[in-house]
Amino acid sequence: MAAGWKRRPGLTWLGMALVIAVAGPASARVVDRIVAVVNNEPILLSEVDALCKYALEQVPATLPLDEAVERKRQIRRETLDSLIDERLMDQQVRELRIEVKDEEVDKYISLIKSENNLTDEQFELALKQEGLSLDEFKKKQRDRIEKQKLMGREIQSKLRVSDKDVEQYYREHYAQGAGAEKIKASHILFSVPAGTSPEQDKTVRARAEKVLAEVRAGKDFAALAKQYSDDPSAAMGGDLGWFRRGDMVAAFEKAAFALKPGQISDLVRTRFGYHIILVTDRAADQPPALEKVSNEIRKRLAKDLEGRLVRGWLDDLRRRSFIDIKL
Repeated sequence: MAAGWKRRPGLTWLGMALVIAVAGPASARVVDRIVAVVNNEPILLSEVDALCKYALEQVPATLPLDEAVERKRQIRRETLDSLIDERLMDQQVRELRIEVKDEEVDKYISLIKSENNLTDEQFELALKQEGLSLDEFKKKQRDRIEKQKLMGREIQSKLRVSDKDVEQYYREHYAQGAGAEKIKASHILFSVPAGTSPEQDKTVRARAEKVLAEVRAGKDFAALAKQYSDDPSAAMGGDLGWFRRGDMVAAFEKAAFALKPGQISDLVRTRFGYHIILVTDRAADQPPALEKVSNEIRKRLAKDLEGRLVRGWLDDLRRRSFIDIKL
């Protein structure tokens, strides 16, 4: 929550839990509650849990109770942060009266069918297997296209990658040899979301140090990554594949490229949390010609720039909005 935000009049009811009677008027229990208010619009715990259900189910049952509770709290908080961004964008779509015609949605669906060689019946069967009706899928695509239009309106004029930008990236990451060197690595991530208190950070670090000790004692790195890592790569035993300098955040890259194959890092702190890094291989390629990689570089720079612009726009929107987080 941004500093200086004040509670608006008339919102006191939003802090109340939703109560449903389960055994008559004299006996009721709380089954849902409000975990955030975004410009007078509530977000319910049930909404958060529905989105992170799979991630919550992946928390190992073998974890100590306090660790399991903290892991689930982090998962819910990260999901809630994403939901707040979604709610803010939905509000902007309505405020700016951005509309998506049925024809636009139908065109997108036709493209999906064509690219996958699906008949109408096969497409609807595929949706059914995903637990979606055609109307539900159309609504999701309408929402997605609305947000694309919103982002186009807000950041498109700033989304420019010049030839000079491409050439500079090439010089820094390819032509001078830095881009030729690459490593293959795995990691275990202990997530520390934005807004985590020093006490919570200390708890996460202690958990990371415990796992690092297990790694150094010779326990299987991939198995530990599958059990403890908060990164999507956990499913692959923490494997990140090959990457060059410039592909990862600075602190992670510095630690990883300082290791030899088979070596394990100390805890590495980045904006994502604490990492344990294992380098499994190193290699070097001859730098490719600029004309062969210019399109790839341009796409990478555009994607990075788009991410920064969207995040900056959302952060500014958060500062201008009333957001009350109760989780």
